[in-house]
Amino acid sequence: MITALSLALLVSGCGEKEETRSIDILRVAVLPDQNKDRIQATYQELLKHIGSRTGLKTQLIIPDSYEELLRLFDEKAIDLALFGGVIYVKAHLKNRAVPLVMRDVDGHFRSVALVHADNPAKDITDLRGASLAFGSELSTSGHIMPRYFLKEMNIIPEEFFGTIQYTGAHDLTAEWVRDGIAEVGIANSGIVNSMFLSGKLNNNMVKIIWQSPPFSDNVWALQPDISKRLTIEIRDSFLCLNHKDSDKALMKKLGANYYIPVTHDNFKELEQVIRHMEQQKDTP
Repeated sequence: MITALSLALLVSGCGEKEETRSIDILRVAVLPDQNKDRIQATYQELLKHIGSRTGLKTQLIIPDSYEELLRLFDEKAIDLALFGGVIYVKAHLKNRAVPLVMRDVDGHFRSVALVHADNPAKDITDLRGASLAFGSELSTSGHIMPRYFLKEMNIIPEEFFGTIQYTGAHDLTAEWVRDGIAEVGIANSGIVNSMFLSGKLNNNMVKIIWQSPPFSDNVWALQPDISKRLTIEIRDSFLCLNHKDSDKALMKKLGANYYIPVTHDNFKELEQVIRHMEQQKDTP
């Protein structure tokens, strides 16, 4: 068990003056960033592990959108959530969401831009006037961070590309490019890689034409009124996942080698990007 470290990393949202609660059923919601059947298959096994470590019954909830995930957390209809970086920051600022863990890969995440394999473009700067597909408008890797990095390259999507659409999910974005619905698609690199491994994509279908700099993304976060004891137990159930050989198959399915503890400091840079972009949006 991680005791002193875990206690030290808990944010002030679980302060002594706050009334805390214990739970019997842990209601867990997962970012709806890809096909629901795949989410169900991946995370039911993880919830079974969390339940076995904590003694809690678990319930998996897959919202229809990023916006619904935020609303469910706001209304305390869920206890634990797998957030993308942007919606985590919003949940933290509004509801003091407590960050617990991220995968080893989540601290240096990347977005990629896909085009059809026969597209002659060699760089994203060659795609002026092309139709562009993002994921969800609230997606960190499918919209917010790539938009930020494109602006750093003096590419304003609304001015540079022809049309812009939002698919709502990374796998759907990639499929749109594969099927010719969009000429360019920007998606989460991890999900794109998994689609290549599964055969849903191959080099005869699409190619990667741009990759973003790294940034922090997905994080598991808890309601701030969950008791400290349960908060630590839930966090520890993630941190112990790489301790046994039998955990390797699950970790591979989750796209990681292990989980690491996090604090809000891991997302300070992303918070500044979000604030900056919102200020620009409000500027006439």
